[in-house]
Amino acid sequence: MEELKKHKIHADIDEKKLHHAAVEEAPAADDADTDTDDAEETETVVVKKVKKHTRSRKVVEEENVKTGPSINEKLKIAAHVSMSTAERIIGGLTNAYQSVFVAPEATKENFLKEQGYKFFQKGDFEKARDSFLEYLDTGKDQDADLLYMIGVCHKNLDEFKEALEYLRKAEKLEAEDPNIITEIGDCLLTLEEYPEAISYLLKAADIHPDHADIYYHLGTCHEKTEQVEEAKKFYKKAIDLEPREAVYYQALGFLYESTGNHKDAIVCFKKAMDMEKGKKRGGSKQ
Repeated sequence: MEELKKHKIHADIDEKKLHHAAVEEAPAADDADTDTDDAEETETVVVKKVKKHTRSRKVVEEENVKTGPSINEKLKIAAHVSMSTAERIIGGLTNAYQSVFVAPEATKENFLKEQGYKFFQKGDFEKARDSFLEYLDTGKDQDADLLYMIGVCHKNLDEFKEALEYLRKAEKLEAEDPNIITEIGDCLLTLEEYPEAISYLLKAADIHPDHADIYYHLGTCHEKTEQVEEAKKFYKKAIDLEPREAVYYQALGFLYESTGNHKDAIVCFKKAMDMEKGKKRGGSKQ
């Protein structure tokens, strides 16, 4: 009987132990469930983050369009535009520099020639002459127009011997050019080489019969060589072509006076004065 009691007591104790163990294992199971839930939640968050960073570029671009560029992006764009503008300006200056200074020889030559004409038009004959001479050094010594322009520049600078040198070179290339011939005759007149000047001016008159100055210069050459009647004829021809030019009347008046014909001289001087007064009145009205 005692043995049965002991056995029952042990059985109760074992049952209690089992029950207690079951009770203890239950929270552990709950904890396991909780851990599982936490793991799943963590995995969900991570997946979302991964998906966020692995979205297609198209989605990102669409979102950027909706939200617009950020301030940093705007600053980057502004900097890029500014840099592009600066590059364009620098590029333009570089191209201009290369066109003038680093361009092919033909471009440089044309620049020198055009520069010479611009200086000439402004009346800066010294700079024009220098530009033309520099252009000439590029191998353009067979350019009649260029040689003519150099000669005219020298002439306007009262460098008549130098002018004649270049004009004669131009004449060799364009012997029938009336402008070249006239300028040579004028230079010869200034250098007091009257006989040769007359031959050139007569040739120029044949080519250019309506050029009043040619006849005026012919009159001067004949007067200097004491060919009074020829001089008178050419002065009158100049007046016929340009009746409003006072200097022609003055020249004829002095010729008359030198021969003692004071009456005709006074008439010519009076007309010259009237021409000058008319010019002054016309100038004051403007």
